[in-house]
Amino acid sequence: MKPYPLKIGGRIVKTVTAVFLCFLIDTIRTSGVPFYAAIAAILCIQRNPKDSFQQAENREIATVIGGLWGMGFLIFERYVYAIPVEFLRYAVLSLMLIPIIQSSLWLHQEKGTFLMCVVFLCIAVTHKGDENPVIFGLSRIADTTIGIVVALIVNTLPFKRQ
Repeated sequence: MKPYPLKIGGRIVKTVTAVFLCFLIDTIRTSGVPFYAAIAAILCIQRNPKDSFQQAENREIATVIGGLWGMGFLIFERYVYAIPVEFLRYAVLSLMLIPIIQSSLWLHQEKGTFLMCVVFLCIAVTHKGDENPVIFGLSRIADTTIGIVVALIVNTLPFKRQ
């Protein structure tokens, strides 16, 4: 078997740089979850700045919409009615994907549908017990936005293949 030569391309260097910068920003910010910024940066680094911007736009819109749905669900549970049986809560969460998917179609954001669903579930499933679901939801959106902005900036820099 022929050994595969180690060539680190510009996109790899840009991705690693963007993720590191997201982590660095988090050390200054201290209130976010750098994991979400890093994911956004990884997804938004594309072959060229135009593709990167298009991916970033889809990601940001999907994150905001999914985040709003997630925050809305947690607010409903906290102040209107908390679903007492976990099985029923999961059924409701699953059914909530219908209006989320439908809203992506109404807004002509089909490319972001899966991200809307993921962000909604991320917030609604894993942050039920948070002290303030709105703060977490907004922080989640901010983390993603940081990753997107970092990726867009890094993707415009000229990196050469190693």
